[in-house]
Amino acid sequence: MAIDRIRQLLGSDFSKSLSVLLSGTIIAQAVGYLIAPILTRLYSTAEMGELGLYMRLTGFISAIATLKYESALPLPKLDGHSYLLYRLSYRISAIVLLITSLVFLFMFATNIGGEFSWWFYVFTILGAACIIVVNIGTSWSVRIGQYGIISRQKIANSSISNALRWGFAYFHFSTFGLILATLIGYLLSSLEFAYSFGKIHKKFNQFISKKKTAFLMRKHKEFPTISLPHVFIDNAREMLIATFIFSFFSDSVYGSYNHSYTMLRLPLMLIGVSLGQLFYNRASELYNQGKSIIPMLNKMLIGLTLFAIIPFGLLFFYGEVLFSFVFGKDWGLAGSYSETMSVWLMINFIISPISALPLILRKQKIFFFIGIISSVLMVIPFWFFPWKYGRTQEVFHLSLQVVSYAQAIWLLFTIFVFYRFALKTNQSKI
Repeated sequence: MAIDRIRQLLGSDFSKSLSVLLSGTIIAQAVGYLIAPILTRLYSTAEMGELGLYMRLTGFISAIATLKYESALPLPKLDGHSYLLYRLSYRISAIVLLITSLVFLFMFATNIGGEFSWWFYVFTILGAACIIVVNIGTSWSVRIGQYGIISRQKIANSSISNALRWGFAYFHFSTFGLILATLIGYLLSSLEFAYSFGKIHKKFNQFISKKKTAFLMRKHKEFPTISLPHVFIDNAREMLIATFIFSFFSDSVYGSYNHSYTMLRLPLMLIGVSLGQLFYNRASELYNQGKSIIPMLNKMLIGLTLFAIIPFGLLFFYGEVLFSFVFGKDWGLAGSYSETMSVWLMINFIISPISALPLILRKQKIFFFIGIISSVLMVIPFWFFPWKYGRTQEVFHLSLQVVSYAQAIWLLFTIFVFYRFALKTNQSKI
């Protein structure tokens, strides 16, 4: 009986769709991480730091450009109504990109961002535009069940951009080559979505209505009013951290920090996302049935702790040695940063799959404020300590230590809050 259920589950459309999505994500991530030890030997920490800033900036612009209306595309009952949100997302993002372009033009003309060349601003706008096309196209593809295109674009982006980064290194293109390769990856991964835009518009243009669009905007107002602030805070936090490190320290320091941060989040990207979906589906089912979420919560936290303690423990004690061996001698400093951040990011990995709990328990507002406090705890030390004590490597390491242990303590407090709400919910249903 159990075997029949497993076979039925594995053969279901949901399982097949999930496997297509996960396979694309895993392959794309694997390509990036497998080639990382090669790229770190071809490019300096400063060059990788400038690439990290570019990716943060394009990610920030693209994340807020649609006001998150693209996330609502799967929700309407009619495809025609979903098309109106699809069209709205493009129109809003075009306005945001135009305003951003004017801001960049002003910055370039007044030399506010004097350390950046004109091509950096142009590549940022183009990169953000490509990511917007991918984000909107992905939501539309989810609605109509075309999951293959989502996996294809992820694999294409990772494979092409990393191959070009490798190739451009031999022409000594340095930072320009890294960012150009990334932009080309963005562009090629967006082409299939961009091509489908014309066909979608031709099919649904008879549904265009200002009144219906206004109605849909009001109906799905939780996306710009609730989802957008979450996304804005998360991306603004990363942008502020990058800006402070660049301004107070150097692009090389940011390159080491960003590489270490990215590598320590590898388990989260490859495992945490999938486990989070599993937890969300199962916990939602238990909650709707009036059953306790606590046993599942315990199993998830204990299991992830046992899984994480060895790899993160090795990084805590031998991060500098491991990074120097895997990525090259110039990345030993990044390894020392990984030692400092290991406890924080281990707890972050453990808690990440259960981060959807506020959605299930209808406690989004409380956890929104928890997220704000977490962001403040991350950003302030990178501004305060260099302002107070100077801009040396030692001061940066002090800032990172304060951030890391403050985040670790705050995440433990967050787990405690999760438990309190889960227990209260369980008691109220008894």
